[in-house]
Amino acid sequence: MSAIALKAYRNTAIDARCETSNKRDLVIMMYDAAIDAIKLARQHALRQEKRSVSASTSRALSILAALRETLDRHQGGSVAEHLDDFYQFLMRRLVRAGGLNSTDDLAECEDLLGQVHEAWAAITPQTVGEVNRRMFVVYS
Repeated sequence: MSAIALKAYRNTAIDARCETSNKRDLVIMMYDAAIDAIKLARQHALRQEKRSVSASTSRALSILAALRETLDRHQGGSVAEHLDDFYQFLMRRLVRAGGLNSTDDLAECEDLLGQVHEAWAAITPQTVGEVNRRMFVVYS
């Protein structure tokens, strides 16, 4: 399969998953993508590939910014506020990591985001409706 065809297949598969997923699943997918981008940035940092580190950290930053935009700080209360603070912390750390080519900062971001990813994954299907209702802005 050519690289172009493979990319088109992946994009189609991701689009299909997004259309059929609930908000919890979409957040988990975004965490997966951010973690993958951070892992890639760390690999580039180990090889001193500064442009590639910048590109990968920029991808992770974009995902974290999108995650922040989904939060409903009024309905979500302190949990949404803490997630917002967490995302901002990660963003500051990623900017620093990109500037310093710091594998330690990248590893810390990957670890922390992985822990929160596990917490989201532990939300049961029975409680996902309440999480969706209380945590996220609903766009019509």
